Amino acid sequence: MTLKKDKSIWVVLILSVICVLISVIVLIIGMNRHNAVCSDIDSVNRSVVTVVKGIDTDKKILTSDVAIGSGFCIRPGVILTNYHNVGGENEQINVITYDDKVIHADVAAYDEQSDVALLSVDAEIPALTLSDKKAETGDKVFNLSTPISAYLRGTYSEGMITNTDVVGFDIQRLLQTNIELSPGCSGSPLLDGKNRVVGMITFKSTEFGAEGLGFAIPSNQLTEIIDMLNQGKSMPDLKLTFEKDIYQKYGLPGAGGLAIQNIGENSIAENKLKVGDIITDINGQSIRNTADFNEALRKAAAAQELSITVIRDQKTQIIEMGEVLS
Repeated sequence: MTLKKDKSIWVVLILSVICVLISVIVLIIGMNRHNAVCSDIDSVNRSVVTVVKGIDTDKKILTSDVAIGSGFCIRPGVILTNYHNVGGENEQINVITYDDKVIHADVAAYDEQSDVALLSVDAEIPALTLSDKKAETGDKVFNLSTPISAYLRGTYSEGMITNTDVVGFDIQRLLQTNIELSPGCSGSPLLDGKNRVVGMITFKSTEFGAEGLGFAIPSNQLTEIIDMLNQGKSMPDLKLTFEKDIYQKYGLPGAGGLAIQNIGENSIAENKLKVGDIITDINGQSIRNTADFNEALRKAAAAQELSITVIRDQKTQIIEMGEVLS
């Protein structure tokens, strides 16, 4: 009799412990949800839109290959997104808001090389703020976007900044993040815990089966590009192709400039630069890779000055090209 009673006591104790553990687990889950990077997802989501290219919603016909992307409002009537989401001024573009409204959008300005476009919309969409603080490795961030399909708009993901100075994709300096990304996320905001935009998602690398390699244009560069577009300027396209030495190919320190491999037809630089020239400096900025090159050209467009230092026939020359920017 005593043995049975002891067993009953033990069963009760074990069940009590299990109940306590379950309560603790539920509490922890609730705390984790409460401690999400974004504390007000709904308000941020009101500023994020789905960008749809290639559908005439009035005539209900396809006008080109349909593409789904993301974007976000940066000031009244203006949506920021990637250029590759819209493809130029003659495309049929619509945006879908958080409350399922489909609104026609016009491409107001774009810079193809920076992969940035501004859309104009006749709608009241709350704006997000571009951060003036440089993101740091380890910063917690989150994202709201439209992965794959408009059915999934408003998808929330969070993670962190895993690198702040990626230059290996021949575009510009990029932030790297481990946030889960899919096709359709490009053009969406990468935000910090204060709901400030620290970058715009641009692409995800899947080379060699890589996972957790998402990339975003930093907010400081976005600000420069937007200012340039607002002034009616764009980054000059010199139509140059560069040779890649072993340093640039493998990302090793020590690259000493960009060697011109080819100058495209009708390039604005064809009477100024030559194949074999090694570009080492633009307007006083040292050039080690194509990210440096594009960054310097963007600043040159804003300043309307372009002075390129090259090594030609083992001699240093300064080529003045300011007139090609006017």
